[in-house]
Amino acid sequence: MDKYIRNIYKGVYTVLVGMRITIRQFFEPNVTHQYPYEHDFEKKQNVREIPKGYRGQLYNRIEDCIGCKKCEMICPVDCITIEGTKLPKGEQLWDSMNVVHLKDGREIIGLIEGSDKKLNLDEPITLTNITSRQGTQEVVDRLEESGDENRTQTISGEEVSRVVTRNPVVFYLDQFDIDMSLCMYCGLCTEVCPTECLTMKDTLEGIEYSSFDRNDLIFEFDKQEMYGKDETEEVEAAD
Repeated sequence: MDKYIRNIYKGVYTVLVGMRITIRQFFEPNVTHQYPYEHDFEKKQNVREIPKGYRGQLYNRIEDCIGCKKCEMICPVDCITIEGTKLPKGEQLWDSMNVVHLKDGREIIGLIEGSDKKLNLDEPITLTNITSRQGTQEVVDRLEESGDENRTQTISGEEVSRVVTRNPVVFYLDQFDIDMSLCMYCGLCTEVCPTECLTMKDTLEGIEYSSFDRNDLIFEFDKQEMYGKDETEEVEAAD
């Protein structure tokens, strides 16, 4: 009989211990955010700072893409689709921009004055037409030197870790689609990109792109207008 009563006591006691925590939460303020309808949760300072290099949404700086298809070939889930038309042999559209990696972890994207193939790091390096890592760019930004002092910077060669050299753009990119609903965020595509134009956003925008429609997760990066030709115009491929 005593054992029976003790079992009842233990059962009631353990339930009350658990309910004590539950009841306490009834009097706490709500912390649930109705995502994706509410996007103001970052204002309440309960979101950790996104570290540099975070693997968020893929972004392609299409003006610097040379259509090599290395990212498409290495993707384990085939989430990248590229279609391009090669220019006649000996022709090119423009050069991709330089990406200068500094020893402190910073990056500068622009055009190195002079030849970028034989850099002398014992001397200062001047970059013009400096632009952002991710964002809209116009081709004209690299074809004519900008007179804006804010887009010109001179750095010591001792600060440089490595430099991504310019590559000729010889393809009209008719399609460059990334299906983020398939992406597994491995980052392999960004590692093989020779111009480093393909990156993963390490900002809040790289996380905040949820959608109810899977078709909205297919991002199209091709920009036919930057070629100065109609979409229907066909370019004869090189032999």
